[in-house]
Amino acid sequence: MPPSVRAGPGSTAFSAEPAAVYAFVGRFFDSLRTAGIEHVVISPGSRSTPLSITADRNIGLRTWIGLDERSAGFFALGLAKATRRPAVLICTSGTAAANYLPVVIEAHYSRIPLIVLTADRPPELRDWGTGQTIDQSGLYGRYPRWSVEVPVPADGGDAIRYAGQLGARAALMAVGTPAGAVHLNWPLREPLAPEAESVDETKTLISEPAIRFSQGRLSAEPADVRELVALVRSRERGVVCCGPMDAEPELVNAIAAFSRASGWPVLADPASQLRSAGEVLGAAILDMADGLTRAPGFAAKMQPEVVLRIGDTPVSKAQRLWIESAAPDSVWWLDEGGHWGEPSHRATRVVRGGCASLLAMAAAELTGHVARDSAWCRGLEDLNATARKVMSDTVHAEDAWSGLSVAAMICQRMPAESLLFVSNSMSIRLLDLAYSNRPDPLRVLCNRGASGIDGITSTALGAAAAANRPALLLTGDLAFLHDLGGLLFARHEPIPLTIVILDDNGGGIFSFLSVATQREAVGFDRLFRTPHDLDLSRAAALFELDYRRVDSGVELESALDEALERPVVSIIHVRVDASTHETRFRECVSRVCKAVDAGVGS
Repeated sequence: MPPSVRAGPGSTAFSAEPAAVYAFVGRFFDSLRTAGIEHVVISPGSRSTPLSITADRNIGLRTWIGLDERSAGFFALGLAKATRRPAVLICTSGTAAANYLPVVIEAHYSRIPLIVLTADRPPELRDWGTGQTIDQSGLYGRYPRWSVEVPVPADGGDAIRYAGQLGARAALMAVGTPAGAVHLNWPLREPLAPEAESVDETKTLISEPAIRFSQGRLSAEPADVRELVALVRSRERGVVCCGPMDAEPELVNAIAAFSRASGWPVLADPASQLRSAGEVLGAAILDMADGLTRAPGFAAKMQPEVVLRIGDTPVSKAQRLWIESAAPDSVWWLDEGGHWGEPSHRATRVVRGGCASLLAMAAAELTGHVARDSAWCRGLEDLNATARKVMSDTVHAEDAWSGLSVAAMICQRMPAESLLFVSNSMSIRLLDLAYSNRPDPLRVLCNRGASGIDGITSTALGAAAAANRPALLLTGDLAFLHDLGGLLFARHEPIPLTIVILDDNGGGIFSFLSVATQREAVGFDRLFRTPHDLDLSRAAALFELDYRRVDSGVELESALDEALERPVVSIIHVRVDASTHETRFRECVSRVCKAVDAGVGS
């Protein structure tokens, strides 16, 4: 029997000395804090008592309480997105841990660092019918970057040293390439509460220096630079396709410099961070790629010979189909995340890491290359301007109240340096068309890893809490209903988030599927549209949140300006008729396509 355990009175299992447990756990959290971790999200439970108490007492950690583990997981994801650092999750044993699976999956595919701590029964209580005990080893399958069965906390210097190394390594693995979730399963023996007389001793129990890591920076290989420069000099019809990515200034600057030097326009996804960066001035940033590539004449005549892919898969399906139909003979996939992201299977060249270095060095080599004024680049910019004008005129018409006009107005009213979180499904597609290039910074975040509507509100709340700046969530009614429990975070924390609910009473996006043409022959409304017929104002009342319903553009402008100035969670409820919304979306896209194809013909 290890020296740290003893038989407890009336217990059928072994018991650990509380001082040993809290020393072990305390060293672990000290190591996490030293690694730069700031946020811990705790869901209440008994078995996780040592983890929760120790994290909360660590003066360098900010703890948040989430009653529902699923919402707590996505709140932590939002914290990690905003800070670009791992956030920590703590829950008790049993099915509580199973509720983290959706967020572990999203963290895997969107490459967001998380550290998941699940408390567990010790080995002698597993598979013996003990309550709240399931098999937690391998609970998240292949999705974690690293999974560890932590030993039962023990006494002594070797155990304490291991706890410190474990925390440092967990933080490193979470932010590795690719980043993602790390799962540490913690078997903990009773008694779980600290001894009253040793409470103050659990803060810092040893003073060993913490392990430190340095992440090597990747620079482009000279041969890759020469190859890319030669490609630019030999091919005029190239494009840089930038999907969702939380690009920092170094990469944004490099993309813009390469676009200016090569004459290859940038197809900028709404979540690429390229539609609102002052650094891109002078580069050909196309903010209407979805509208352009929907136009049949454009798709047939304006076909690229070379495509550079950066970031995750773009939101626009039309853009992907355009590239596939063009069948360019060179498709470069610049993989920054260590996570394959080229679903069209057209990649002919893959460069892993060093994207900013590659593009900046290539741009420098291309100094004097006069392709910026090429017919290809000018043509795409002119067509983009035509499409943007038609879109703007349509969504700002007096009778244009629809999802597109709401998305456009939000993009215009967001202050500089603010945060816009956008839901999946219809919301991100509306933003793709409605979000025009702007000179002042706007950070756009979304959960495009698995592209689901799971945990949208909780993620946005976490991102707003960590960013501590004006923030707005654009979401649909079904995504909002799917994560109602996340609003609990807003009851006790001053989080600066405005939630705009675009409510068309159901899954409006399904109206754009081919099955919608068969309507009641296939039970379309019951199986796909799923109207809920709920008054969403009652959700605001339940959580005691500020609420305002708007029915026009003038009302929305006023509501946005007022809400974005207040550092609290508030709800702006926008009701739109589903049929009218669908009709106006189709009409707007049709006008854009006609104008673009007319421009191509001329």
